[in-house]
Amino acid sequence: LQGRGQIALRTRVVRNYTLRAQRHRLVLQLNITDNGPGIAPELTDTLFLPMITSGQGSGLGLSIAQTLIAQHGGLIECQSEPGNTTFSILLPLTTP
Repeated sequence: LQGRGQIALRTRVVRNYTLRAQRHRLVLQLNITDNGPGIAPELTDTLFLPMITSGQGSGLGLSIAQTLIAQHGGLIECQSEPGNTTFSILLPLTTP
């Protein structure tokens, strides 16, 4: 965002949600949204693979984030268009 954009964090609790084929009574949903230029459409299918970058980083951050979230039984998704990119993280708050 180069100091000109905004990042918003929003959290909520989702009830009775299925993650990775397991039903959870409570799930944390964390949405991280920015109003930057968005993610190039050609990167969206490979965004979470190691070494994929827009040229400004090492290409490991999202891959590591996805691995850590999965180790906790969660899920990360991304939706992007210019001016509105949202990463949604879902993590179980209770054991199945």
